[in-house]
Amino acid sequence: MSLMRIDGEGLGAEYCAQLPEWSQRALAALVRLQTKTCRASESTGWYHWPRQGGFALARDIHTLVAEYPLAYDMVVVVGIGGSFAGCRAVDQALRHSYQELQEASSLTTPKTRPILYAGHNLSEEQLIELLDILPQRQIVLTVISKSGATTETSVAYRILRSYMGQHYGGDEARQRTIIITDQHEGCLRQQAQDEQITSFVLPRDIGGRYSLLTAVGLVPLALAGHNIDQLLQGADELFTSLETSRGVEHPVVQLAATRRVAWDQGKRLDLLAYANPKLPGFVEWWKQLFAESEGKEGKGLFPVGMAYSTDLHSLGQYVQEGWSGMIETFLFFRHDIPAQSSLVERRLRVPGFSRLNDGVSYLEGRLLEELSDGAMLAAYQAHVARGVPCIKLHFPRLDTYTLGYMIALFEVVCALSADLLEVNPFDQPGVEAYKKRMFSLFAKP
Repeated sequence: MSLMRIDGEGLGAEYCAQLPEWSQRALAALVRLQTKTCRASESTGWYHWPRQGGFALARDIHTLVAEYPLAYDMVVVVGIGGSFAGCRAVDQALRHSYQELQEASSLTTPKTRPILYAGHNLSEEQLIELLDILPQRQIVLTVISKSGATTETSVAYRILRSYMGQHYGGDEARQRTIIITDQHEGCLRQQAQDEQITSFVLPRDIGGRYSLLTAVGLVPLALAGHNIDQLLQGADELFTSLETSRGVEHPVVQLAATRRVAWDQGKRLDLLAYANPKLPGFVEWWKQLFAESEGKEGKGLFPVGMAYSTDLHSLGQYVQEGWSGMIETFLFFRHDIPAQSSLVERRLRVPGFSRLNDGVSYLEGRLLEELSDGAMLAAYQAHVARGVPCIKLHFPRLDTYTLGYMIALFEVVCALSADLLEVNPFDQPGVEAYKKRMFSLFAKP
């Protein structure tokens, strides 16, 4: 039994007529992925990663956290692209929205350390503001780069390394730094060896946007206090389900086939709709995954995140009456409020006010979660009626285990979808275009 349920009733007859053929092709692509006979098979180490290396790595990370010799109350991640987006996605989805404003003794919020990010842009102002915060905290710096020579990451690391040396002194600064990079090559690997800085390996057969479940995501998430075992276990359930049930009805196969039919039908936008405001980081990770994997040779659906009901008052107008070249996937969660206390039912209902004529008295007594789901369902029905092909994905509670499952799910769907478009899912040659021009602008030797 799969953790999730897929509902494709909103696709329409034209899509359903083409799905059987493309489902068979998607299933064949899955077999190629599993047997490492697909294109760029040397980059498929992420497939079944929890059992191939993730669980063993988690044990090493637990040892690191348990035996860490210094007190710390903040984690700073230095990286760009897949080297930070996945960590931010999980942390944002699981953290209390206003944790920094709560009392440390709060009984309603699990205690996790904040994670801040640098090296994912070249904003001077943001880095200055980060430096304003750091003296108030005791930090652990995690530097993530496979090559060790990415401009944004390297510049930020130089500035933060300078701060660490001045604030803590050389020895303690080294103890407060963790490097995640290639096993053999690059300046970060050399620095880790020369200065005896704690380091973890970024496997060569796992590219950046597929690396969330490696040390790239697991180390900072564990340092912050998240349950990385549950994250890996959720992902393992998805991979295991693909080994035990290889039929065309598996949600992974259906999703990949649907995206390929959408391309044939002239669709060019791929909308991912969600209601929980903790999911923007996850959607940003999803956007990078699909855009870098599929966007080649003039092909690929352009990924767009849609936050409902907020975006129904803005972008929703375009979806309803603008250009129709899109397909839309709705994320539904059976119950997305964490059970954080056994003493209080953490639910909200619309209260009644007999003299308040605001037009919503008909909603009195309704749970807000019902209203949120209702807005999503209403948007789904309206967009289907307009002619937008829509899919519903149903998950249980938004928690660590489900997030792990979702990460693995979209990674496999992305790989299969790119295979069906006949593009390499694991390279990103277009990313180098701006880099070369930037090197020229600043006269890099």
